[in-house]
Amino acid sequence: VEQAANNQAVDYQQTLERKYRIALRNIEGKISAWYERFAENNNITVSEARRLLTSDELEELRWDILDYIKHGEENALTQEWLKELENASAKFHISRFEALKLRIRQEIEVLTGSMPDDIDELLSNVYSDTYYRSIFEVQRGVGIGFTVADVDSKKLSKLLQKPWSVNGINFSENIWQNKTKLINVLDQELSRMIMTGAQPKTIIRNVQTAMNTSKSNATRLVMTEQAYFTTLAQKDAFKELDVEEFEIVATLDGITCDVCGSHDGEHYPLKYMETAVNAPPFHPYCRCTTCPYFDDMDGYRASRNAAGKTVYEIPANMKYTEWKKEYVQQDGSDKQT
Repeated sequence: VEQAANNQAVDYQQTLERKYRIALRNIEGKISAWYERFAENNNITVSEARRLLTSDELEELRWDILDYIKHGEENALTQEWLKELENASAKFHISRFEALKLRIRQEIEVLTGSMPDDIDELLSNVYSDTYYRSIFEVQRGVGIGFTVADVDSKKLSKLLQKPWSVNGINFSENIWQNKTKLINVLDQELSRMIMTGAQPKTIIRNVQTAMNTSKSNATRLVMTEQAYFTTLAQKDAFKELDVEEFEIVATLDGITCDVCGSHDGEHYPLKYMETAVNAPPFHPYCRCTTCPYFDDMDGYRASRNAAGKTVYEIPANMKYTEWKKEYVQQDGSDKQT
């Protein structure tokens, strides 16, 4: 069940990779074109950067801005950015440097514009799918099927807006903060380019670093939110099934951290289930999950090798610390591959 939810997040992660790659390529192209157009001996002076666009250059920029506004209206970019674009289109004097920053800012707005809605849809799907899958698996396990309540769409909508992380903000606000930080970093790099006369390849390399950092932040957010909504869905599924206790299940492989390993096998009353305290995720990229707990549980659980393949089964009552002592070598690799 957890793997199915994780796969949805990984699919969206690949979409993010593609969007960041396109944005980076476009930004690199705009910086290179700007240098080719205005640089002398591959160098831009402060006075050259601050020179105002000619009437033809200003008209060209205005046509670009009209395209930006049209794209923003069709793809729900922020009203704040659309207002900035409208203000820019009405200006009679814009410097070369301001025009470059505006064009690069548009790439960031396009990159991040759909993220809140995309992640909202992803987390809604993760929650709903996990809720029904969890109920199905438990009913299949006990051999009894019965009618259960549908996902409460109003409750889910409230959950999507409710902050849960230590910084007290929800995922939409985290996306906005990540975007703002990226814009500020790129502005600083562009300003440094002008003040120091840096070569375009140096600036492009710094832009690549900033974009990769932003992409990592976005990916971490997606994967951690997915883990959180998976746990919420499991809790509601267990509650619907009148499960009284839940158990924490860590992944049995050589890369599970000590924090997750220490929680493996712990069980608590469902009413006390609290994310990051006694239920996953315990940290970003956490791979732990939960299952119903019963006093008479038996059977087996799967153990994986470094490639993530199930290679053997162990008794269900063996916990991570015991497994690690018996099956993992000193260097962290699996004794059985």
